[in-house]
Amino acid sequence: MKSAEASGRRSATMLAMRRHEALLFRCAYPRSPRELEKAEAALGRIRLRDRLLDPEISGIAGTSVDLVFSWNMARWLTARYPNTTSIDWDGWSDDDRLATVLTPLVPELQERIVDANVPYLDYAKAHSLPWYLEHLSPPTYDLLGLWVRWKFPDECSRTRMRRKPYELFFDPSIIARRDVSLERELASPPLLLRTLARDEGEAAIDMCRAMLAVRYRELYVPTFADPSNVLSAEAGRGLEIVLLSVLPEKRLPVRSGFAPFFFRNGVPAGYGDAYLAAPRIEVSFNIFPAFREGESAWIFARLLRLYRQLFDVNRFTIDPYQIGLGNEEAIESGAFWFYRKLGFRSTDARVERLARSEERRGRRSKPQMLRNLATSAMELTL
Repeated sequence: MKSAEASGRRSATMLAMRRHEALLFRCAYPRSPRELEKAEAALGRIRLRDRLLDPEISGIAGTSVDLVFSWNMARWLTARYPNTTSIDWDGWSDDDRLATVLTPLVPELQERIVDANVPYLDYAKAHSLPWYLEHLSPPTYDLLGLWVRWKFPDECSRTRMRRKPYELFFDPSIIARRDVSLERELASPPLLLRTLARDEGEAAIDMCRAMLAVRYRELYVPTFADPSNVLSAEAGRGLEIVLLSVLPEKRLPVRSGFAPFFFRNGVPAGYGDAYLAAPRIEVSFNIFPAFREGESAWIFARLLRLYRQLFDVNRFTIDPYQIGLGNEEAIESGAFWFYRKLGFRSTDARVERLARSEERRGRRSKPQMLRNLATSAMELTL
């Protein structure tokens, strides 16, 4: 009976999630002002019970996330959103690691180190997350690997998070991938750019970090983003691209790191990162699942237009991970064919022959074939 009840609750939750995603899509791609108003009103009534820590439904209003954040990210969370974080000790079993970290910090432990069965976990639980952030160096904290539970406020949820758009855009049609030409987009007029004031930049960085955190993600560039160098590009059709760069003291020695975030009518729709070593730029691109039936290919084309405009690059590369090497999400979404149909080609001659053979078959590629195709990088050269 309990199993049937649990299954029923799970089914109800997944049904609510599908409705949530459909409403969120309509907020990003509204066909009319009335449709947008109705979708936002319906989303305003959605709030799940805080008993779920499931990546499949992460970020919905009322839920939490549980993740091993870096010291820098955990410190930002505790400072920016006080009293919303805690350490999740459930399932912890690495007493040796606790002993190594806590013994120099807790006088009583220094006296008991020769004892057997020292209850290190009890001592660990006696301290809050801010205590660990204050007393441990960043490398030591990161090695400890604490699970942090973030009960995020509603304004950080996927349900409610919004950025004020340049202007609302309504259109009953969607630009399909077959109608997107990278050549045409790269030759289009420059995008309208604006460097955000420092306070605006800080607010944008906060939103981008939270956008990732509620989806169980953390990236280097947003974690170390420079609030004085945040760009906003008005890309058209309700699309804003916010581009983050890295603090000077955190920049990499050879490549420059950037992270784009996409907002469609103010709704967070995806993110990426980019590493520049001119004239080549390595790009990644991730549209959140709720919006993959939208204008993903067109958004990607506008992103490349922005990179071309800013950095005068002529080679774009895609790392194998982005198309499925060790990345099942990319396999499920058919990422290889997304990029290939836009003009990217494999850098490995063997994989390129395999891709051409698969194209001639004219059928949907099986997962194992996609894994074979994802063993080399892809590149587009202008």
